[in-house]
Amino acid sequence: MTTRLLLTRGLSNVRDAIDLIHGVMAPDEFHLGAAYATEYTPLRRVADSFVLEPDDPEPGAYIEWLLALCQERDFAWVWPQSRWSLLLNQQSRFAAAGVQLILPCPDTDTLDAVQDKARANARLAATGVALPQTLPVTTAADFNAALAILGDNGTRQVCVKPVRSIYGLGFRRIDDRKRPLDRFLANDCYTLGSAEFADLLVAAAGQRPFLAMEYLAGDERSIDCLAHQGRLVRAVVRRKPANAHGRWQLIEDDPEGREIARHAIAALSLHGLVNVQTRERLHPDGRREQCFLEVNPRMSGGMDMACQAGLNLPYWLLRLLVGTVEEAAIPWPSAGVRVAKIERAVVV
Repeated sequence: MTTRLLLTRGLSNVRDAIDLIHGVMAPDEFHLGAAYATEYTPLRRVADSFVLEPDDPEPGAYIEWLLALCQERDFAWVWPQSRWSLLLNQQSRFAAAGVQLILPCPDTDTLDAVQDKARANARLAATGVALPQTLPVTTAADFNAALAILGDNGTRQVCVKPVRSIYGLGFRRIDDRKRPLDRFLANDCYTLGSAEFADLLVAAAGQRPFLAMEYLAGDERSIDCLAHQGRLVRAVVRRKPANAHGRWQLIEDDPEGREIARHAIAALSLHGLVNVQTRERLHPDGRREQCFLEVNPRMSGGMDMACQAGLNLPYWLLRLLVGTVEEAAIPWPSAGVRVAKIERAVVV
């Protein structure tokens, strides 16, 4: 019997997920519908059915539209890629209609903790996971005080990021050695002078909280996880070596990274496909220590690269949820796989 599932409006990785599932599933195992805000989308090339989402409806109207769509098209499952806060409060209505929602956590308070980087850090710190030294800043005075502490008299680099943000928006390294004109001419979007950032905080008038952090100079890792009700089931660790200069990544067997991901998923009761990010602290003796950076309650943009290691994350998630596979039978990813991502042109 075919399981009919709808993926709602999300990022480009929704298309990747549908493509990946289609590539390995049995004939008629899943019907994968997709909803999006415009008909001109590559989703139409891969989805088994497609529907236009309403243009920014009121919350109540969106719920009514989605429930009616599920009943009209016989979708037994919905995998929301957005509007989680709204849908977390409507689970009983969907369940009564025979529709199961795949949501990233159990309630809106937990979701707020996931999306608030300060609250997420606090939960991870309580488990003993290593984190970069971090201080909250809202005003220029806060920032200057944090800079004095974190910078350790100029011996350590400092970075800042908004308490609430996605895609790394708002992340900047603080560096007073580069002139603003030089950064401008080099298209350097990730560096900012300390006085410039202090001025931005003054202009924001305390309305936008940030975190000031020690800058971790080691390799970054992106950990794509299959989680089930607060428990890590499988993980693919993608290391981004500094010498790769963003051109490729290496999938590793990394117990340290998996352990950080396990703690993050348990501390935040995460469910589905989630992404955990870490970066290395470089100690004076040469030791490298992974630190938790943040967790995203959704598929990562590099999830399709992770699946090149032999673990098709979205496919095995669906099979686990619908009950057609035992957890022990889900494969483990290979290690030592070097991966890269390319763009390709399509007609929409």
